[in-house]
Amino acid sequence: MVTRPRRTTVADVARLAGVSAMTVSNVLNAPHRVSEPTVRTVQAAIDELGYIPNHAARALSSGRSQVIGLPLYDEFSEENPGLSGFLHGLLDGLVRAAAISGYGVHVTTPTVGATEIALYEKLIAARQVDAIVVLETMPNDARIEFLSQRRFPFVAFGRTGPQHRQCWVDVDNETSMAGIAQHLRESGRESALYLRTDSSLPWVHQREDGFVREFPSTVVRSFGTLEEVDEYVSSESAPPDVLVADNDAFAVVAMRALQRRGIHVGEDVAVTGFNDFPFASMLDTPLTTARIPLRDIAACLFDRALLEINGDPDQPGRLVTAPLVVRSSA
Repeated sequence: MVTRPRRTTVADVARLAGVSAMTVSNVLNAPHRVSEPTVRTVQAAIDELGYIPNHAARALSSGRSQVIGLPLYDEFSEENPGLSGFLHGLLDGLVRAAAISGYGVHVTTPTVGATEIALYEKLIAARQVDAIVVLETMPNDARIEFLSQRRFPFVAFGRTGPQHRQCWVDVDNETSMAGIAQHLRESGRESALYLRTDSSLPWVHQREDGFVREFPSTVVRSFGTLEEVDEYVSSESAPPDVLVADNDAFAVVAMRALQRRGIHVGEDVAVTGFNDFPFASMLDTPLTTARIPLRDIAACLFDRALLEINGDPDQPGRLVTAPLVVRSSA
């Protein structure tokens, strides 16, 4: 009779790491509750023993799916290739962060004609996910109101209202854009044209406020399309020292319009963007911009989702700064 090797257990990991079985369980399921040194010690023991968590058994015993939901809309990628890359980076970071705790990410889109809230209702009714990630929140957001009323765990990329749980992670747009303004002032630039997205999304106003506060001599213009940006910059009689765009796509269009006029970007006129999409570093004149740290944001989103799933006390939302990346354009 062949004897099968005994499966390594949580108790074995705990014994080797010199901690309790509960601590090992917390490292696997709620690492935010455990100190970093302890997480590293337990992870080393897991690696040494080759321990593989039985996620199916864990999900069965806990009543959880071990999955978080990420609803997306298809038209995002069709209308804005840059945004498609942004969402891909966010998803990659979220999948990596979730995998460490044995979670998966369920990406789904509403059916034609259906609302995002209708999709939430399906996910909740089918018990397909333990929490939902809500993107691009707005003031008085109906999606947040719905999930709050249902008392279903969620985490928002974008801020929630003061009447709701502060389970959100967001880019510190004001501070990040103020950093761009400070860099431009320190380089001797005195006048600026700010190319603003014509939208009511909160980040649009936050970025504008951050820049204008640090660079008061700024003219602000709003644009709904890339074509409008191109037309305006192409016809601007005397460009200022700086063209500042609140997104990389506007910045690239502005650069090309200036270059067609024989204006040297980075010398005659500085140009900056925001996001640091992959193409920003590949231009003939690489773009100075603020880099949104998607992996850091995704890790924060997942950690906060775990807090909500476990019913932990509410905590303040988390702001993440987008660091300045200086290149030839400014």
